Amino acid sequence: WENGGPTELHNLVLLCPYHHRAHHRGDITITGPPHQLTVVDSDGDPLTSRSLARPPNHPPPDVPPCRGPIGERAQWKWYHPFEPKAPPDN
Repeated sequence: WENGGPTELHNLVLLCPYHHRAHHRGDITITGPPHQLTVVDSDGDPLTSRSLARPPNHPPPDVPPCRGPIGERAQWKWYHPFEPKAPPDN
């Protein structure tokens, strides 16, 4: 798609938001057919399954829940992800 191909399922790659932004920043490059993708870092070194994150192999630490300002449980409505401002129109 990026190089003029069709926007069709067979021509797309599903990425997490972190790696999607890394691709657009030029930190990683993704090439190849869908069944044999190649991902390289900005130095041209290939990323393999050994260099990618893995699911945890032990339970999470026992941490008490985050409480609000008056002791209540945290609410998702308090979460405001960083959203950069659009560039100026000049």
